[in-house]
Amino acid sequence: MYLLTDLFGLPAHALLVHAAVVLVPLAALGVALIGWRASWRRSYLLPLALLAVTAAGFAFLAKESGEPLQASVRSAARAAGARRPSFGEHPQQGDAAMIWAALLAFGAVGLLAVDWWSRRIMIPARLPALPRWAPGAAYVVVLIPAVIAVFAMIAAGHSGAQLVWRDVGTYTSGG
Repeated sequence: MYLLTDLFGLPAHALLVHAAVVLVPLAALGVALIGWRASWRRSYLLPLALLAVTAAGFAFLAKESGEPLQASVRSAARAAGARRPSFGEHPQQGDAAMIWAALLAFGAVGLLAVDWWSRRIMIPARLPALPRWAPGAAYVVVLIPAVIAVFAMIAAGHSGAQLVWRDVGTYTSGG
C-alpha cells in the first residue's frame, strides 16, 4: 500500500516534488549563509533546522509518491498496448536526492545542537564545554551534504522534467 497517490485529483508526486525542489536548495543556501556570522546563527539556526527537516520530509513524500505514479504509468502503458515505459535514472536520482536531503536535515539539526551546546543553551551543567572550534567544524561538515543535496535535487528534477516534457513537447511543437 502506498503512502500517498493523489492530491486534489492530481498525482501527488507532481505537487510534492515542487516543494522539495524549492525547499531543499533554500535550506542548503541558508546553511551556507549562516556560517558567516555568529549573530545569524543565533537568529536563524532554529528556523533553518526546521526548514531543512521540512524539506527532507517533502523529499521523502515526493519519493514515496513517485513509486505509485511509476506503477500507474506502467499499468496505463500495458493497458494501451504500448511498450513498457522507461524511467531512466530518475527513480535512482530521486532516491539519492531524498537521502541527501535527509542528511542535510540531520546536519542542520546537528549544527543547531553544537551551537546550543557551545552557548550552553538547554545543556546540563554537568556536560563538558565544547572546544571553541567545534561550531566552525560542524558548519564545514554540514556544508558537504548541503552542496550535494542541491546537485542531487537538480539531477532528479532535470531527469523528471525530461520524462514529462520529452513526450508532451512532441505534441506542442508545431503539430
